Amino acid sequence: MNNPGSPTVTIADLIPKVQAALQNNPNANEKQLNPEMRPSAWLRDSLREITANYPFEELRTTGPLVTIGPGLGYQGSNYAYLVSFFINPADDVTLMEDPVIFLNSNQAQAAGISVFNVTGSTVGYSMDYLTPKAIQPLLFIQGGVPFKYTRYGTQFWFGSQPGTNFNVYLPYQIRHQFVDTDLKSSPVFVPPDWFDIVAYAAAERGAIANRWNEQANFIHSTLYGDPASQMKDGQLARPGLIAARVFQMERDRRLSTVQMTPFASRY
Repeated sequence: MNNPGSPTVTIADLIPKVQAALQNNPNANEKQLNPEMRPSAWLRDSLREITANYPFEELRTTGPLVTIGPGLGYQGSNYAYLVSFFINPADDVTLMEDPVIFLNSNQAQAAGISVFNVTGSTVGYSMDYLTPKAIQPLLFIQGGVPFKYTRYGTQFWFGSQPGTNFNVYLPYQIRHQFVDTDLKSSPVFVPPDWFDIVAYAAAERGAIANRWNEQANFIHSTLYGDPASQMKDGQLARPGLIAARVFQMERDRRLSTVQMTPFASRY
């Protein structure tokens, strides 16, 4: 049994699955002179694609607590901050949750939030995303509480401009990393029920590289299982050989009530 959210295999462990999906084609081996023609490279590229689009507990983490406030941003800005401030060293981000801002009772009351029987306590509130166009009117309003944010290039923009110092942290998913000097030894940061998805995706890449188009098309259709099952479960276009794969967060919440807040965005 694997520990929750922990890698259990390496790329080398999945290579036989890729070769099997390609019917043990002799071209699917690690001795190819061109490293991009090796199963390990196909697995690397498949992991990059899959983990950049879907949430995996093995890659989720939280960044440091960052203080934002007047003059603390990029080049003395009040509203613009480098994304790298909010993530751990050497990390890159693929998927994010909304940043969380902490307010004490006085700050919450000043922002118009009702506070009952709370003295000196600090409460975390999730920010809401706006497009760069929609957040523009807020960026130059000074002295507020930045409940809105956007990402633009290497920066986060917060609006309105913080009028005092606030603590913020970011829950996020890191980009899958690999051991470039020994690709086969790289840990695979997906749960065991996704191993066959990754292997078939790599095999599809291998079939294309070897101009085996018929097999590539067959593997691609296999990767998406039964479309009727996916449509029934509301998971259309999600890979799964028999039924669409379910994420851990969906398993965790399957018996819980869900609260929905309707809203309309300007853009």
